[in-house]
Formats: sequence, C-alpha cells, structure tokens
Amino acid sequence: MIDLTAMVMGPYATQIMADMGAEVIKVEPPSGDGTRYISVGPAPDMGGIFANVNRGKTGVVLDLTQKADRAKLLELIADADVFIHSMRAKAIARLGLDYASVSAVNPAIVYTNCYGYGRKGRYRDQAAYDDTIQAECGLTSVQELLNGEPGFVGSIMADKIAGMTALYATVMALYHRERTGEGQEVEVPMFETMAAFMLVEHANGTLFDPPLGKAHYPRAVGRNRRPYRTKDGYVAALIYNDKHWRLFTEAVKPEWVTDDMATLAQRAKQIDRIYGLLAITS
Repeated sequence: MIDLTAMVMGPYATQIMADMGAEVIKVEPPSGDGTRYISVGPAPDMGGIFANVNRGKTGVVLDLTQKADRAKLLELIADADVFIHSMRAKAIARLGLDYASVSAVNPAIVYTNCYGYGRKGRYRDQAAYDDTIQAECGLTSVQELLNGEPGFVGSIMADKIAGMTALYATVMALYHRERTGEGQEVEVPMFETMAAFMLVEHANGTLFDPPLGKAHYPRAVGRNRRPYRTKDGYVAALIYNDKHWRLFTEAVKPEWVTDDMATLAQRAKQIDRIYGLLAITS
C-alpha cells in the first residue's frame, strides 16, 4: 500500500491496515506531515499523534514537484495493491497522479481518494478540517440542542469516522478485485461521510413527505441526558427496554413512576422528562 495521506483521516485508515499486517509505505514531502509538529513527542518532529497514526509504516521522503521523485513514486505504485492519498482533486491531477494516470501504470490498483468534499459538490476545491466539518454536518447544532449552545465534541470525530470509512471502502474494493480482477477508484469525502453519519438518527421525521417531525433524535439531544451524579461520583445508565424498565421500577420503586411510562413507545414521547426524574433518583 502506498500512503500519500497526511494529518489524521488517511493515516488513521492506513494505520489500521498496517496493524492488520499490510505493508504500508508512507510518503512524505521534505517538510514532513503536519502532525509531526502539533503535539508533544519523544523526539523533535515526532509528535504523539503522528507516531500513533503512522506506526508500523515504512517512511519515504519524496518531493513530488520534481519529475525524478514522481517517477520513483510511480515505480512504487506499479507493484502496489492500493494507492491512497488525501490531496484535493485538482492538486493530485496537477502532479500527474490522478486515477487515470496511476491506473495506466497499474490497472489493478485500488485507488482511494480521501477528500474534504466530494468532487461533484460546490466545495470540492476547498480545504477541510475536523472543526469545520463538525459544524457543517450538523454535529455542533445537535450539541446546542443537548447543551444549550453550539459546541464541538472533544474528539476529532470527523477525521476518524471518515478514516474508518476509507478503510472499509478500500477493503471492499480489494475484495471486489479478488473476485473479478478489476481495480477501481474509491472516493471518500469527509463532509458527505459525516452528513450520512449524522443523518442515521437525526434525519428522523424529516425522512418522510410530508415531514412527521423535526430533524433530530429526541433521546440523543435531551438536556437531561447526562451521567447521573451520585454520592461518590457519576454513573452512566440507560434504562431503555421494557424489561429493564420493569426490573428498575420493581427494585427502586420511585414515587414518580406513572402508567404512561410502561412501554418504550410511551417513554420515548417524554424521554427528557424521564431523564430528569432518573437524575433525582440517583
């Protein structure tokens, strides 16, 4: 596998491949991958994030603005199963490393694009970062419903989810090649990946025409959905299905339980209120 990715999205995908035993050749420019410099590490230019997502890889430095170094990269690609990059479409094409050029050298290659935005969208030539993608895909908006103001989650979630998507998409393309002998091009845009991820539950009632509800999943964004404070710390608990609800009410016997809480469907209609009552119980 030839890994021309940088930062986290692509390197996370290829790191998992390396963990599983793949030979991954990590190609960096002379200036190095930016993650070398953004966190502490045991040596200069060896930040912890960089070391973590690039473990198990073989490093190669190539200046792809130079014809000789591009030729060296194409030599590596000729014998590879996968070529994966995280450059914008225009940039990779300018280097003569678009899918048409690479597949001419290795027709069986699985060629994976890790983009910020899909090539068919109006933002296709824009740079993308985890924070901006979190906002654009609606994640910060549902955090506002949950916490009262827009906010990011405390993890570079967009990078990692898109990276895992690039991983499974690449593996599926390899499986296809195993069955058919055909290589192919794979496109994994971070924005579209995260939009689909968020819409799994938050499309909700807006899936239908006419809409049957708002574009959020009420249980996930209830203001009272949080770990419960107890005398000696916090506890995370979800009393969700009817069996668990029955066992809980029989054991604890909270005074606030009413008949209109007996079923999951009934509780779903008032889930934030129930979360608040459970907090009192804890």
